[in-house]
Amino acid sequence: FAFKYFVQQGITFSGGAWDKPSSGVGYALVLASNGTSEPFVCELVLSSRSELRTSWGYTVILHRDVTDEVPVRKLLEAACPGGGFDQLVQEQKLGLRRRLSSAGINSRSAVLCFQQTALELWTGKLIDKAREMATNAQGPYPAWEYTFMQDHLSTQQSFLLADAGMTDDGVTLRYTSPGFCDLFELDASEIAVTRCCQHLIGYHAIHRNVGTLAAQVGMDLQQVKDRLLFVYEFGMCEGKAVMGSWDRPSSHLGFALALCCKPKAGTFFVCEFNMLVRTEPHTGWMYFAAFHRDVTDKVSVKRLLQTAYPGGGLEQLVQERQSRKPTFLESIGIYSNRDSGRSRALHFLDERAFDTWTGMVKDALWTPGLDLHPAPGISRSMNPDRLPHWAHALIQGG
Repeated sequence: FAFKYFVQQGITFSGGAWDKPSSGVGYALVLASNGTSEPFVCELVLSSRSELRTSWGYTVILHRDVTDEVPVRKLLEAACPGGGFDQLVQEQKLGLRRRLSSAGINSRSAVLCFQQTALELWTGKLIDKAREMATNAQGPYPAWEYTFMQDHLSTQQSFLLADAGMTDDGVTLRYTSPGFCDLFELDASEIAVTRCCQHLIGYHAIHRNVGTLAAQVGMDLQQVKDRLLFVYEFGMCEGKAVMGSWDRPSSHLGFALALCCKPKAGTFFVCEFNMLVRTEPHTGWMYFAAFHRDVTDKVSVKRLLQTAYPGGGLEQLVQERQSRKPTFLESIGIYSNRDSGRSRALHFLDERAFDTWTGMVKDALWTPGLDLHPAPGISRSMNPDRLPHWAHALIQGG
């Protein structure tokens, strides 16, 4: 009788639809065993939640030995139709709320603790799954070969990883290589989670120095502005062609030329962009990757601007650069965007994307106690997603 009551509570309060879990809290008293001949009365509290960042639907069940409050005999005597079982459960449930309140734990603080633990469990299982699927650290390649590729791409090449969603302001950056920061003379902190085109290419990045650029190439100021916009829009069209749709990313390898500016030195250069979109195999994150090279020694700033108008030959210039063999992507082993099993570089990008994605999730974790000791200059307003350290420790400990 008591067990059926518990099952009914579970169905009522820990279920709901997959996309709309129940918001109620179930409560039950059952007989339980710890392996000895003496059973005990166990208090069960049930709640179903959706983890906010991953949307993982999970059920929380809390257990406590309450035999000193509800003896075994009392539970059994009440566990029959008309025996007062429901009244006994409700009285005990009210006592639970008083105990939690007296300890400074309310429903919100408990939920925050559950959410943090659920997020840690979810990311931990994801990482374990990825490790299990990977046969070894470098995939099917010799260790020395993969290490060389990893170092070459990480330190010598300029590339970025971003969300696969493009607007007129570009893509939202999630990772930039050291080579990227060197090429564009930017610190990683300056460009974290920003739209790349706001800082890197086109009129967005050069508007403060457009007069200097016009004087440098000997062109009219308005003409330079119009041609900057033409180059920018041409590159954006290629970037959007690479994206495809959210559920069916394109396998197209994109290519574009752009006019960029190094903000510290104030110098302009022609940048070659090689772009692709992939789906990270473990997390399902669709990401945008772009490699960059300074090709001003092959295509001058003036030549790029001279072709940047309808019928001026910009498309032909881009095609000439793209047709040179081997292309940049081919030089690092990317001949197709379809199979990372045959490409060390794609394998590396997927690996870096996985680290970036899990890093984004971990960065979203609420940090206990951070609101009590804010860094200088940071607002002291209490973040509702954070708990004081003592409250967090009390909940975890209890």
